[in-house]
Amino acid sequence: MRFALLSIVNLREVPFISLLIYETDEHGISTVIGEISKPYDDFIDLLDDLNVYEINELQTDSKELYRELMSAQFPVIYRREVEGTREQITRNKEMLVELFELDKQDEQPTPVIPIWRLWCINKLEKIIQILKTKELKLDDN
Repeated sequence: MRFALLSIVNLREVPFISLLIYETDEHGISTVIGEISKPYDDFIDLLDDLNVYEINELQTDSKELYRELMSAQFPVIYRREVEGTREQITRNKEMLVELFELDKQDEQPTPVIPIWRLWCINKLEKIIQILKTKELKLDDN
């Protein structure tokens, strides 16, 4: 039997799925067989992942996911805290930031200078050039 622990953890304002997959042997001993951390896009992709990994039961600390999984009739248990899922994201934080390029800042477009300002700048530059070329004599009063 396979069961999983699931949390959604925000990493640099991006929601990530943290999924720990366990398999229970015939003696009742559970061992971790998979750890998945990836950005959470939508619920359908999550359901596909749960079916691909043949998960029979899920425990989550997300009320939103709990409601959605219940409406999809997936066997799910809500717990206030799920052990290990948040630590998985924390442990792999640097790798996830680099892998999914979360540290790239949003590129700011260069500001556009209005035409009237360009016109004024051009005129002022011409005045500066004229003043530099003319030798002004100072009165010694």
